[in-house]
Amino acid sequence: MRIRLSALGLATLLVAACSSGPAATSPTASHVVEPTAATPPAEGTPFHLNTPGPTVPEGHWRWSGSVIDQDGKALSGVCVHIGPGDCRFNSIRTDDQGKWVIDFPQVDVQYDFHFVKDGFQTVDQSIHTTGPGDFQVRLIPTK
Repeated sequence: MRIRLSALGLATLLVAACSSGPAATSPTASHVVEPTAATPPAEGTPFHLNTPGPTVPEGHWRWSGSVIDQDGKALSGVCVHIGPGDCRFNSIRTDDQGKWVIDFPQVDVQYDFHFVKDGFQTVDQSIHTTGPGDFQVRLIPTK
């Protein structure tokens, strides 16, 4: 089953806004993201979904997060993919603690994130990247 967060509101997506500068590693505010309509992927904005290193490359913003189930337990092996398609391209998987990390080029653009795991409803969310960010996604089991 595939749901649009904006249509049904069954999944939770929380975002912590990050400050810039030396203290950029800790979030400064937290709020619920209002769902937005999906937009086509940005043309000419390549990025690689490899496991990032400990430091953010120059000219990139780091987006990270975690995926949990309805009981708040971390979900490993969740496919996080960007743009159209499926988990075969432009995707990474959450680790044993349900964590994921992606470094994006510093471009003011909107990406379509998709969180996919067998036995759970898929969460689709458009995120406007204007700086680094961190968010948590709660997946709801399929019935």
